[in-house]
Amino acid sequence: MASKQPQVGQHFRNIGVPFRNAAWVLTEIFTSRDGIEHGRLISTYDTTERKTLAVSVIADRSRFLLEQASDGNAG
Repeated sequence: MASKQPQVGQHFRNIGVPFRNAAWVLTEIFTSRDGIEHGRLISTYDTTERKTLAVSVIADRSRFLLEQASDGNAG
């Protein structure tokens, strides 16, 4: 089930994926030509690793976990 709308700058962790590529930063949200909102993610482990996913996928708690910021302001 989807949660709140992801925001640029938030960090997400893949559910059930080994640590190496598990943490991602949402760097951009845009609407594609088909009208679906997408987010661009960059790996915190290797910034050359990037992926674009539908925002609904990023918000899906069965796929990604929003990491809490150290100052407690995330999510």
